[in-house]
Amino acid sequence: MLRINQPVYEAMLAHLQAVYPLEGCGLLGGVGDTAVRHTAVDNILRSPVAYEMDPTQQIRAMLELEAQGQEMLAIYHSHPAGPPHPSPTDVAQAYYPDAVYLIISLADRAQPVVGAFRIGNGRYTPIPLAI
Repeated sequence: MLRINQPVYEAMLAHLQAVYPLEGCGLLGGVGDTAVRHTAVDNILRSPVAYEMDPTQQIRAMLELEAQGQEMLAIYHSHPAGPPHPSPTDVAQAYYPDAVYLIISLADRAQPVVGAFRIGNGRYTPIPLAI
């Protein structure tokens, strides 16, 4: 299970709405199963159908989490017009098997839908998400 506190959840959604119609991405950090920190990371592909995190920003965010005694709990990105589950590319590029992957569908921008998954060995498994 992944728990996300309300301000972190709202900051994540606000970031994704701000970069729409492009895919947005970022990290959630915390302790145990509770995310208490949101860090937006630039999508260097600037694409509505793909993302790649700015590597410098990603490493900086991960180091900041570590310095604060937190860990990277989740990696998130949006599907501006797609479903809230991992694409084949998402599965192939899931390089952090211990992280939860959040996929946020903005197909209906007024009602974002968030899916949470573990991804590994070429497959994904839904996990419970609590806000």
